[in-house]
Amino acid sequence: MSSHHIIRDEQEPPVLVFQINDNWEALSEILGWSPILIINPYLRETFELKQTKIDGYVIKEGEVVEPNKHDLIYNESQLHDDLLRWIRERNCTAVNIFSDFNITIDLFNQLDGDILKIPLIFFTENGKYIMKPNSSFKKWYPEGFKMDIINDDITRTENLIKLGSGYQVAKEGFVKVEIEGDLILLKER
Repeated sequence: MSSHHIIRDEQEPPVLVFQINDNWEALSEILGWSPILIINPYLRETFELKQTKIDGYVIKEGEVVEPNKHDLIYNESQLHDDLLRWIRERNCTAVNIFSDFNITIDLFNQLDGDILKIPLIFFTENGKYIMKPNSSFKKWYPEGFKMDIINDDITRTENLIKLGSGYQVAKEGFVKVEIEGDLILLKER
């Protein structure tokens, strides 16, 4: 095995699983890099049947007696605060979150780029979303790739063609999106 395949847990963005939806394939691909895996306790049997290492749990406040060091304990009314605290304590460079779309949009509406310092990648029942702090987003995409930009404060795009309510990549290469605010939310299709 070459050295680039030997990865420590702390080097890969952790994975938080509130619910899987139809995203097991994407989850399996991410888990191939052995990140820290934090799941909703009701999914424990599913992961154990697939012989997947579980590092901790996403638990509503008051539902656990003895948490471990990886657990994300949250209060539903302040999930954004509890998530940010959990991220800061671990010095995460990004976090992959498997959840429903409501968690994604709630966090987008409650957070701002000054508070959120890293990208959050959401896998929901509606698809994959990237939430990134900053007023600009730049990423390489293949020609014809489709995306939606959830922000309503877009000031400029590069290498994108407006297509109905979404966008399509004009030619293979980097796409750039700039907004007035400080938190971008994109849906990759």
